[in-house]
Amino acid sequence: MKLSLDTPLKNLKGIGPQKEKYFNKLNIKKVEDILFYFPRKYLNLKNVKKIIELKEGEVVTIKAKVIAREEKKLSFKTGYLKIAVSDNTGILYVIFFNQIYLKNIFQIGKTFIFNGKIEIFNRDFEIINPFYEEYEGKRTDWILPVYPLTKGLSQKNIRKIVKLLLKNLKEFPSEILPLERRLVLNISNIKHALNNIHFPVSEVNLEKARNYLIFREFFIFQLNLLWKKKIEQKSDENLIFEIDENLIDEFEKNLPFKLTENQKEIMKEIIIDIKRGKLIRRLIYGEVGSGKTVIAIFTLWIFAKIGFQGVFLCPTEILTHQHFINWNELFLSQDISIGVLTGSLTEKEKEQLKEDIETGKMKVLIGTHAILNEKINFKNLKVVIVDEQHKFGVRQQEILKEKRKNVHYISMSATPIPRTVALTLYGNMDFSILGDLPKGQRQIITYLFSKQDSEKIYSFIKFQISQNKTGFIITPAIKENENIESAEEKYKELCEKLSGIKIGLLHGKLSKEIQKDVLKKFREKEIKLLVSTTIIETGIDIPDVSFIIIEQAERFGLAQLHQLRGRVGRSGEIGYCFLIVYNEDEEVNERLSSFIEKESGFDVAELDFDLRGPGDLLGTRQHGIPPLKIGDIRKDIELLKLARKEVERILKLDPELKKMSYLKKFIK
Repeated sequence: MKLSLDTPLKNLKGIGPQKEKYFNKLNIKKVEDILFYFPRKYLNLKNVKKIIELKEGEVVTIKAKVIAREEKKLSFKTGYLKIAVSDNTGILYVIFFNQIYLKNIFQIGKTFIFNGKIEIFNRDFEIINPFYEEYEGKRTDWILPVYPLTKGLSQKNIRKIVKLLLKNLKEFPSEILPLERRLVLNISNIKHALNNIHFPVSEVNLEKARNYLIFREFFIFQLNLLWKKKIEQKSDENLIFEIDENLIDEFEKNLPFKLTENQKEIMKEIIIDIKRGKLIRRLIYGEVGSGKTVIAIFTLWIFAKIGFQGVFLCPTEILTHQHFINWNELFLSQDISIGVLTGSLTEKEKEQLKEDIETGKMKVLIGTHAILNEKINFKNLKVVIVDEQHKFGVRQQEILKEKRKNVHYISMSATPIPRTVALTLYGNMDFSILGDLPKGQRQIITYLFSKQDSEKIYSFIKFQISQNKTGFIITPAIKENENIESAEEKYKELCEKLSGIKIGLLHGKLSKEIQKDVLKKFREKEIKLLVSTTIIETGIDIPDVSFIIIEQAERFGLAQLHQLRGRVGRSGEIGYCFLIVYNEDEEVNERLSSFIEKESGFDVAELDFDLRGPGDLLGTRQHGIPPLKIGDIRKDIELLKLARKEVERILKLDPELKKMSYLKKFIK
């Protein structure tokens, strides 16, 4: 029986309709899918420990015989199975909670392999809910793959199928690189890699297999990004417009402040792209308050001046209205019509806005997700700018690009991203870093306090407000929740403790009118202290705010803490950030203490990346990138760099992939 990569599961021996359904739950539908369904870990049966050698807290593999067992019900629904096993050097107790049905598996006299963490209870060694597998005597596969499972499938099921495939496969997946390049890069081949990732002959072979498959995955990933960038940014004479770089000086004359050199550099890059007829795909990363918005307004202004429409997409209504208030006067002074579209507009207001957009009367539209939800026919949309792009899903971001052919796209973010990750994750975009702070060097002093230090915090608040300063208090929730500080409860508490101070409350459940009114009063210092949720995290620009107090700081990610910290000290004066910790855990304190030492977003990003890995930080699903099956951007960063470098080399030598046309089948 010879199998091809496209052979359906139902054609395989041992897979009936029911088993097929179980495999489909794992997104396995054909032979190729199984080959690339990788083990989550391995058990090295040569590294089996003797029971007499065990130590508390270590994760070990044990081979032992069942010598006794007992079951105990604690209630109608709960109970445990306790099994005594021995390897002639000692006794280990294996406990399975709420799995009494396993008693039929663990027959006295049978030998099993166990893997798990060793604990000590009443001076006895215990291992709770371990991985287990019956030991079947002589074996050649000493490094055993352990796969992610779903109900209805066992490790034996998957191993049996994988062995069958590897033995009867008439063709392996295509190589990504010829032999001479693989030798230069010191990587293996696809056949060796797939055989040894599933059933490694040795740990050395397993490592070679992993390196090859990780490189292959990153190579295909980067090939898709860079090819997409090449196609999208190909010069088109229909996109060429003659624009004078002196426009930057003209624009600056309309501003109440001076542009930084860094801002001017990025503006020049945008102008050069337009003059070359290049479709703009650019990510602008900049610290909170570094002036990304000015670049967005400049771009919208340029396209409006040459007769086109532009959209500025914002994650919140608060930010949308703030941008409108700040920039409406500039556009009107240039005879450029600007409008706002949010979910809170009346139907009549929306209809009038749509009419102005469809006739081309309105050149600049600032709005929230509502822009994506409304059926708007732009007359000549030419540029889309997304603020805090990670707040929008990839499909949402594509909707506006699809409104018109050849729409320029600029994405902005203040959410810290490690440099290397940014250059690889956003490999299909040009990447600009905005580092200068327009209003001088911002200085924010960050402190770490425990909940017990509340009185010190209250004294600090009173002193600051006596000096005509204002500040935020941030909580992780709106309403009272078990063990979570809420904005509403904190507001009540502070109104009692600081009765002489005007305090405001802001959160997402309040009406948009109330939110706008509260922020207006806070901006005008009628409200001195604003208790809020993270609704103020993105884009709130009130320069005079001098302190922020973040309750239960351990509940926030470091990137989010950095964003919140960036809300203060924007006037150039010293700002203060207090992190209040409710959980005195050593790991929590170490993480937040490390955060305090970091000032730049990139440094915070690297720290967050090291601590948490790429998952939450990157949100790859949000960017339209499928989850990596084997590569880990944090651990395998050198292989990622190597893969990108190789793709860049190939596209430089063979831009249209004429000599290496086979690579096109990897491009989706």
